[in-house]
Amino acid sequence: MERLFDYLVDQFQKLYQYIFKKIDLTELEELNFTVVDLETTGFQYPPIDRIIEIGAVKIEKLQIKDSFSTLVNPLKKIPPVATEVTGITDEDVANAPTIGKALKDFFRFSTDTVIVAYNVSFDYHFIQETSKLSMGYVPDARTLCAFELSKKILYFLERYDLDVVAEYFNIKIENRHRALGDAIATAKIFLILIDILKKIGITKYGEAKLFERANLTPPKIRELLEHYRRLGII
Repeated sequence: MERLFDYLVDQFQKLYQYIFKKIDLTELEELNFTVVDLETTGFQYPPIDRIIEIGAVKIEKLQIKDSFSTLVNPLKKIPPVATEVTGITDEDVANAPTIGKALKDFFRFSTDTVIVAYNVSFDYHFIQETSKLSMGYVPDARTLCAFELSKKILYFLERYDLDVVAEYFNIKIENRHRALGDAIATAKIFLILIDILKKIGITKYGEAKLFERANLTPPKIRELLEHYRRLGII
């Protein structure tokens, strides 16, 4: 039994060392971020649904520095429900660039940055699938999800929609359901989340990524967050 215990301890230590050797220990303050939002014809991945607008905000040294916005001609009719939500019509995109040109411009804008989105698993995966189909290239940037970070940090909220979290942080969303408007709001939320992460001792990209992926907010971190909440800091 002792040998089994020693073996398990040894295996755990090796696993621990392996995990932490793989962690990206770049300080968050040293990274540049591109916060992106898409408007699409629907919620199924391409080729069924397609991008009709890309909006993005660049963050350098934890400050908003630049923005990018383009309509995209999806080369198909925009469903009425998508127009109802976004206000984007077939006429709006008739003379817009097609996806190949739009993505090339976006990739140029977002070079050497961490990609952030409100539900990055949807937006960035949509970009990856679209790029694979249209350009034969699958981008593979580091990512962070503002939605998942909000869930862990604001664990006491009942919902985590962009509108709910923006309202909690007193952020007004201009042009809701347009890509640049939503990207700007997400960027403002993300900067607040990064500031809170620093307060609880999470200062490196790899640490933030592990925290994002956690199923629940760790108890010790929850205690710290609750303390700051009582002080009115969050």
